[in-house]
Amino acid sequence: MKNIFLILYYGIASKLPNISFPLGKMFNRFRVFTLKKTLVIGNNCRIMKNVYIGSGRDIEIGNYCRINELSRLCNVKIGNYVMIGRETIILGMSHKHDKVDMPMERQEKKMSKQSIIEDDVWLGARVMIMPGVHIKKGCIIASNAVLTKDTEEYGVYGGVPAKLIKKRK
Repeated sequence: MKNIFLILYYGIASKLPNISFPLGKMFNRFRVFTLKKTLVIGNNCRIMKNVYIGSGRDIEIGNYCRINELSRLCNVKIGNYVMIGRETIILGMSHKHDKVDMPMERQEKKMSKQSIIEDDVWLGARVMIMPGVHIKKGCIIASNAVLTKDTEEYGVYGGVPAKLIKKRK
């Protein structure tokens, strides 16, 4: 049954206009409805069009989350009140690369430790989160940052790789 709703999500729901368009709230409710049949997702979420969730088996989304267009989620647990900017990528796996006698492309993929995004986090546009990263409560990750390490609570991070710029409190 989950596969039917996954097909419905990718075939129709993910392509419908966003919330700012006429009937947008209805389209968002339909998107969230199809996703709730596929993955764990809380209440009052806004999922914009063309958000990629893979099979959805390794994703949890809390309450009051906003996930903008063209974002890609993999192997992540998202808390409450999280805002994810457009074109953000949360990676969940990588390729093995230990065999030098075999092309990396031919080596198997490996699932990494799940990334965790705690409550009240804001990821700017085009942020990239590497596999297994833990983003603590209240953090802001600046646009175009590449986050490779765990964060501190209420930190503001930016850059490539992202570094602590300041604390919010």
